[in-house]
Amino acid sequence: MPKIYSNEKRQEIKNQLMMVGLELIKQHGLKKMSIHELTKRVGIAQGTFYNFFNSKEILVYALAESYQQSINHQLEEIIQAKGHLERNDLRELYDCMFLKDENNVYRFLTRADLQNLSTRLPSDCFDKMTDIKAEMERNLRHVREKKEQYDLDAVINWIQIMNLTIQNKDILVAAGIEKMILQLIENMLDELF
Repeated sequence: MPKIYSNEKRQEIKNQLMMVGLELIKQHGLKKMSIHELTKRVGIAQGTFYNFFNSKEILVYALAESYQQSINHQLEEIIQAKGHLERNDLRELYDCMFLKDENNVYRFLTRADLQNLSTRLPSDCFDKMTDIKAEMERNLRHVREKKEQYDLDAVINWIQIMNLTIQNKDILVAAGIEKMILQLIENMLDELF
């Protein structure tokens, strides 16, 4: 008979699954992350995982959604404090996202992982996970002193180039990745400001 958990305990287990899942993705990559190892580390039966997530791909989607919510929260805090976003706010945000933030699941996904997610996730989930245009349009409403005529598609492409750089870091010279990302951030910002 399956265990019945209180809502509080369910949330605790779900959070543990997400935290340990992210650690396993960092250590082994998504392809080698196993539900068996994940549930073993969390201390639940393997079948119990499916009471929380339908698949490891849905777990990745939950991690991505949680990360996006934390980014939105950070931006909202800046906007509430200043009333707007500035160039340096965006520089710090993207620097953190692409180079420092250990909670950003996207930093640890490869191009092959994203291709796999595109076939295994429901299309609305994958589209939401990869559609940065809507988020960017929302955030740009709060940017102060941006150019009157900027090319949003070019801005998005700069971000996608950063994503591609991170996803394909295994074929790049590791020592040059940080410098490259920082330059790509500046190129993106130059398009806006």
